[in-house]
Formats: sequence, structure tokens, C-alpha cells
Amino acid sequence: MKPARKRILYCEGNMDSSVGGSHYSLFYLVESLDKSRYEPIVVFHRENRLIPMYRQAGLDSRVFPYRDAVRFAARLSRFGFAGRFLQLVQNLVNIWRMVIFPGIRCALYLRAHHVDLVHLNNTIIRNHHWMLGAMLARVKCISHERGINEHISWFSRFFARRLSAIICISGCVKDNLLKQGIAANQLVVVHNGLDPDRVRAKVDSAEIHQRHGIEPGSPIIGIIGNIKEWKGQDVVVRATARLRERWPNIRCLLVGDTEVDRVFEERLRSLVAEKSLQDNVIFTGYQPNVADYLNVMHVMIHASVLPEPFGRVLLEAMAMKKPVIGARGGAVPEIIVDGETGLMFTPGDDAEL
Repeated sequence: MKPARKRILYCEGNMDSSVGGSHYSLFYLVESLDKSRYEPIVVFHRENRLIPMYRQAGLDSRVFPYRDAVRFAARLSRFGFAGRFLQLVQNLVNIWRMVIFPGIRCALYLRAHHVDLVHLNNTIIRNHHWMLGAMLARVKCISHERGINEHISWFSRFFARRLSAIICISGCVKDNLLKQGIAANQLVVVHNGLDPDRVRAKVDSAEIHQRHGIEPGSPIIGIIGNIKEWKGQDVVVRATARLRERWPNIRCLLVGDTEVDRVFEERLRSLVAEKSLQDNVIFTGYQPNVADYLNVMHVMIHASVLPEPFGRVLLEAMAMKKPVIGARGGAVPEIIVDGETGLMFTPGDDAEL
């Protein structure tokens, strides 16, 4: 008798509607499962641009709205004991609102749908309601860890110790968890994978040139990722100002969603104006197929100023045989062999870049 398929619930824990590398990593993982053996269910906390892609691939994808935290005590903290008491009340309200009550609902869902395994896609500091739900339903639960967090609360460590495994996307992510007191026997390193045959431009390079008014023969560099301060787009802009002295027609493409960090985006645009780079720096906004833009770049830059947990875009650029330069931190040295498969520079140092 043919055994029944194992039903796995995957949860993308991003709390806003932005799309990042974790969404694509989850898509490639779930799409590639042997569907004769595994039946995936994918849940999101918010509607996002990639859900139609999941559904078009025939993946059962659902949105489970997640409540935001209640915040009222911070403004009253100056009132001494009363403020601290209100902080305690706020924390208890949020534990009930964001963990216990939704955790019970998750447990009921897991039981009702006969889920065999819960796989959390992001980090041990999120999705505690699914961890609790799995505990209550007596379903095994594992989590990816895709971040390098300076501090992991006792609350997160409590739930992390009850996970069957934690998948670290790089050695530096594992090292950080070990420093935070997570047991070594729970941790396994599985680098993000990439099928190079899937990294292909869908439009001709001439169309990208025309779309952004780039003259033929212009040297083009670029950085790919949502516009966030820690991603280091400002470092690339400053480096572009230096490069323009030698290559006046250089173009720098900033490829990524500009709605994630509005404050930094405004500062970045002010920096572009300050350096008189309006004709050189191009904000492309979110692009569903980054290969279209990698295709026109002569050099792809990774410039994170904080330790990078992995750096999938480096793999994508390599798959398209593009020269890469990466900030020497986090997992980048696990991807680039300096001087052989790319170059590295000191994070934040635009002169060295």
C-alpha cells in the first residue's frame, strides 16, 4: 500500500507586505519538493507580490492575518513604578494577543488539517504562535534562521529549545546562535541553494537601456536589494561619485523596493542630489526578475554595512557570469573567494570600494 503524503505547513513570517530573499528561498524550496511524497501548505501574514507566483505554481498558499503589538506603556515609562507596571501589563496583553490566543488557533488548524511538520521560514525570534501551536498539537516544528540577531530574548530561546531543528543558512548564522546560547545539536548549516539555469533575463538589455535612458557604451554598476540602511546603498552612491571623476557617463542601478525604509530612502535621494548624481544614479524600484538588470551590469556590488546572513544576489550574479564585489562580513566570505571568484572590501568604506 502506497504511504500517504506527508503534509508540511510552511510559514513565511515577514510582518509587512515587502518581498525579500526569504520569499524566493521558500518558493524554490517548496516548488522543488517531490509532490508524490510531500504535500505543502504555505501561509503568509500579509498579502504580497509573490503570492500569485506561488499559486500559479499550484502551491496551496493562504494568508493568516497577524495582529500588531499593542503599545501604550512606552509613553508612561517616566512615571516610575506605575510606568513599569503598565509595561508589564502591556507585555502580558501582547503575549496573549500575539502568542497564546493565535497559538491555540494554530494548534486547532494543525489538528484539523492533519499536518505532519511545521517549517518556519525566517527566524527563531518570530512565529512563536506557530511554535506554541505545534507544541499543543504535538506536531514536530523546525525553523530556518536567516538573520544575525545581536540579542535573542529569553522568550525566543524558550521556544527555540523546543524546536526539533534550526536550519542556519550560513556558518556565520550558526556561530551567532551558538554565542546566544542555542544548543549545537539543534543547529545544522544548509546554505541557500540556487539553480543557475533559472537565473535568466526575460527582456533584451536594449530595453532596459531604453527604459532608463542609458546611453550605449555607458559603464553600468549596480546593487540589488530592498532600499534599507543596513544594505549600504549609500556606500555605493558615494563610491559612484568617486568613479564619475574617471567615467563621467557611469550609471549606478539601485534595484529594489523603495517603500520598506522611507526615511533612509529620503536620505539616499538627498545624498544623490548633494553629489549631483541625478544623471548617474537610477532608482529602478522593485523588479520581479532581477536577472533583467543583472544582465546589463558590468559589475554587481553587495555592500551591506552589517553582517550579511547570506547574500543570495551574489549567487545570482555569479550564475550570470558577472564580476562581483562584496562587503567583507557575515557570510560573504563563505561565497566569495577574494581575488579568485570576486573581490571584497571593508564594509562601509566607499573609498576602498
